[in-house]
Amino acid sequence: MSYVLRRAGARLIDYVLWGMLTVTVLGDKTGDIQSPSMAFYISFWIFVFVEAFLISSFSTTAGKRLLGIYVFDQNENKLSFGRSLKRSFLVFGAGMGFFLPYVSLVLPVCVMLLFIKRRFILWDKAIGDVVEYVKPTVANKVLLAGFIVFLITGYSITLRIAFLHRELDFTAVKESVSVPYWKEIHPQLVELLSEETVLTPQAAEQAVEKLSEFQQTLQRISEELAPMKDNLQKQLDKMTIQELKDYRQNQLDTVFGELDSFLFSKKMRIGLFENALEPFKSAEKNKYTLVDGQPVFEDEEMRRQYDNYMTQLQTFLTLSMPGSN
Repeated sequence: MSYVLRRAGARLIDYVLWGMLTVTVLGDKTGDIQSPSMAFYISFWIFVFVEAFLISSFSTTAGKRLLGIYVFDQNENKLSFGRSLKRSFLVFGAGMGFFLPYVSLVLPVCVMLLFIKRRFILWDKAIGDVVEYVKPTVANKVLLAGFIVFLITGYSITLRIAFLHRELDFTAVKESVSVPYWKEIHPQLVELLSEETVLTPQAAEQAVEKLSEFQQTLQRISEELAPMKDNLQKQLDKMTIQELKDYRQNQLDTVFGELDSFLFSKKMRIGLFENALEPFKSAEKNKYTLVDGQPVFEDEEMRRQYDNYMTQLQTFLTLSMPGSN
């Protein structure tokens, strides 16, 4: 079993070193730790040829050398490049599943079980190669220990950087504003505000009370944004790359600026309706006669207030139509 684990360890080291080299060369084109790019995936197909060259030239790779593993033919000669390429392709396909989702998790286990049961590894039998193990030197052991420490430390640093530099998630923040308004307040506003709202003092008073409740809801939403912004700001402050930090800060300020403007405009709109409806709460002033189905108020000021209210209502209903916001 240690024989197989040693070979698996050598392959892991090779893949880690190749992955580090790929990231160094391609930079951002490799994607991130959560979603590697196609370029990063293709690089491991290229490694099939690199590995074949190394084995045909030196009978080993960096990972194999660290663990004292060498590959020869049955006469203890170096493999030709063709045989070495065939071997590397079989390892990548039959052993690693071409790094395809799920397949790459199942096949290594199958290879392990096959070795336990039959005492051979598929590509060794297919190529007819001989894998020899040489006890690592002290220098190799030191290098291997250093590599393991580097791997553990580097992985933890990579995870931390990925955590600190990930995209700031504004979804919850935006939904905390959009959902209450568009799903709750706005439909009620459309239903509440109409010409009939001003035709009786009771209807006007009930509408003003309801509008006041909407104002309180919007104010509560506005106050709840502050701790959300603080939490995102704390994430941003932990970022170490200044250029990225400045970019995220601009995102943060823009999103919260837009949300503040949105809430302010909605509160202003509701406030205008509150002011427009206030005069119609008076039973003394709210007197009219219907002319051609339209109310004509006795008081001239009330006629002006009615025209003002209807203008606001028409504007509001127009902006409420699909595609207007």
